[in-house]
Amino acid sequence: MTETTTAATPLLEVRGVSKRYGAAWALHPLDLSISEGSVHGLLGKNGAGKSTLMGIIAGSTTPTAGQVLFRGEDITGKSLAQRRELGIRLLPQHADVLPHMSVTENLLSPNYPGRGLVNVRASRRAAGELLERYDLRLPLDAPAGTLALPDQRKLGIVKTLAGDGRLAMLDEPTTALSRAERASLFDWMRQLNAQGQTFVYISHFNNEIHEVCDEFTVLRDARKVGSGARVRDLTSAQLSELVTGAGVEEFHRVPRPGGEVAVRVSGLRARGAGPVGFEIAAGEIVGFIGLPGSGAQETARALAGLNPPTAGEVEVHGHRVSCRSVASAARRGIAYLTPDRIGEGVVGPASVQESLRLGNWPVKRRLLDRAAMRSTFETYRERLSLRVHDPRQAVSQLSGGNQQKVLLGRLLALNPRLLILDEPTLGIDVGTKEEVHRLVDELTADGVAVVVLAYDTDELVRVVDRAISFQNGTIAGELSGADLTTDNVLKALEHRATTYAGSTT
Repeated sequence: MTETTTAATPLLEVRGVSKRYGAAWALHPLDLSISEGSVHGLLGKNGAGKSTLMGIIAGSTTPTAGQVLFRGEDITGKSLAQRRELGIRLLPQHADVLPHMSVTENLLSPNYPGRGLVNVRASRRAAGELLERYDLRLPLDAPAGTLALPDQRKLGIVKTLAGDGRLAMLDEPTTALSRAERASLFDWMRQLNAQGQTFVYISHFNNEIHEVCDEFTVLRDARKVGSGARVRDLTSAQLSELVTGAGVEEFHRVPRPGGEVAVRVSGLRARGAGPVGFEIAAGEIVGFIGLPGSGAQETARALAGLNPPTAGEVEVHGHRVSCRSVASAARRGIAYLTPDRIGEGVVGPASVQESLRLGNWPVKRRLLDRAAMRSTFETYRERLSLRVHDPRQAVSQLSGGNQQKVLLGRLLALNPRLLILDEPTLGIDVGTKEEVHRLVDELTADGVAVVVLAYDTDELVRVVDRAISFQNGTIAGELSGADLTTDNVLKALEHRATTYAGSTT
C-alpha cells in the first residue's frame, strides 16, 4: 500500500523503531507519523505489536533501535515521566477509575493542592476546571464507581489528558460499553478532536475505526503492513485483509431444523427483568437484543445465576433448574461467558492449565488430578488453537484473544447444555472472531442450545437462528427468517418497531 504523508511537521514521528527480546522480534523496524489534531487508528491482531509500539512511544518500553520525535524533538532517551510532562499519555485497556474514590479524588490523585493537608475547596475547584476544560459534567463528590460506564471511561481519559496531554493513546476504550454508550463516548471524542486534541485509537472493530479515525496504521506479525491519511478510503474487508494477511471469510450460520425443546423459561423475574418466557430448541442459537436496562443482559445473567431470579421456572432438558447461584445453574448445564474478561473472567496469576478447570477441579483420591488438568489443557489448546508457550504460563500474559479462548474453554470443560455468550468476540481480532463463531456452530451440532448477546449487529445477524428483543424488562418481539436483518435489529434497539413476526408479547 502507498503511504500517504503530509507536508506539515507531524506531532509525533517514529523512525526505524524496533524491539527484540533475545532472538525474538516484538517489533520489526518501522516508521510511523501522527498528524497533530488527528485521530490515528491502530489496528492489528492480538500479538501484532500494538502494545509494544505504544509502550515505546509512551516511554515505558525501551526500543532496541530507532528514534521517537515529538514536535520535531528527539525524545528517544526521555523517561516515561518526562514524556508525560511533554503531553504524551497512554490509557491502557484496563486502567479503570478507583470506584470508591470521588470524581475529584480520581482526577487529582496523587497531586492534591495543599501543603501537607489536602485543600478540599481548592481540590474541587481544580477538578471542576479540568472537567469544564474537556466539556464534561460530572458530580465532583460522587464515588466514581456510581457513574455510568461511559462516564467512567471519560473520567479516565480526562485524567490521562490532565496537565496538557496533547497525544492521548487509547487502548480499546469501548470494552464492555453498549452501542449507545459507545456513541456517547465517540461524540465526546469528536468534540475534543475538533478543539485540536490528538488521539491514537486502538480497536479490533473496523466500524469504530471508520467512525472516529482519520489516519490509520496496521500491524501484522510485529511489522507495519499498511498506513494512510484517509482510513475511509478502505472498506471494512480491505482493513480486515491487512490485519490478517488474507481475506477473512466471514462465518454465516446455516439454519438447522429445530430439535426438541432444550430450554423452557416461564414467568421469570429478576432484578431488571420480568416477567419473561421463551423456549430454545436443542442446537439452536438465539440472540438477545436490547439497549442497556432493557432486560436482555439481565435475563441472561439471571439464567446463569448471576442475577438470581425472584420468581418463575427454568427447565433444561426437562429438569427444573435453580438459578440461585452460578454453581446451581452450572450443575444443570448452564454456562455463562462474561463480557467483562478482566473483572469477572480471568484470574491473572492463575496458569492457563488452572484457568481451564477453575471451579471445576478434577479430583482423584481426594487429591487434585494434575494428569486430568494437563489432558484438559492439551484438548483445548488444540481445539481452540491456543497460542500458549507452556501450560504453566500465567493467563495474564496471554493476548486478549487467547484469554477469551481460555474462558470459553473453561465453559466447554463443563459440558454445558445451555451456553450463554455475552459479547463473545469483544476485544479479539477479526480472524479469532470467526474461529469462535465456527466453534460455537460445531457445538450446536451436538445439541447445545446457545444464547448470544453482541454489540455488533451485523455479526449477530450472521450467527443466530433468531433474535428476541427486550424492552422495559420484558420481551418485545422476535425476529427470524427473512425478518432477521441488521436494519430490523437496529429498529428493535431504537424502539421504533413494535411488532415482529412470532412476537411473544
